Amino acid sequence: MKNNKKTIIGVVCLVALLAVFSVCWFAFGPKATKGAKHITVEVLNSAGEATEYQLDTDAEFLRQAMDELNAQGFSYDGTDSEYGIMVSTINGEVADYNTDGAYWSLFVNDEYGQYGADSQPVTDGDKYTWAYEYAK
Repeated sequence: MKNNKKTIIGVVCLVALLAVFSVCWFAFGPKATKGAKHITVEVLNSAGEATEYQLDTDAEFLRQAMDELNAQGFSYDGTDSEYGIMVSTINGEVADYNTDGAYWSLFVNDEYGQYGADSQPVTDGDKYTWAYEYAK
């Protein structure tokens, strides 16, 4: 019985300490600043011409950052599906796979992207390249 009281008192003290530490963390811990991530979005069109956009963002995923780039003249369109957006148009240039095998591919830091725009995490300092390509 005596050990049970000590255990209960110990658990209550631990919970109280965790609550105090949590309150302190939220009150005094580091705060995110607006535009905490600096990224580059590059577009390589069908003629091989590059347009580069710089953005300071808090976006979690690339599509959110792309929406923010509209103010800089960047535009995109596509079809939403259960897997995310299939980008078909960037800056007015349409890539139609069914017509000529063209598509917009995504590269992250010059490596072929593993995710779509909806699920590609945005990381400070990264470069995201949309390249107009043809299927081989």
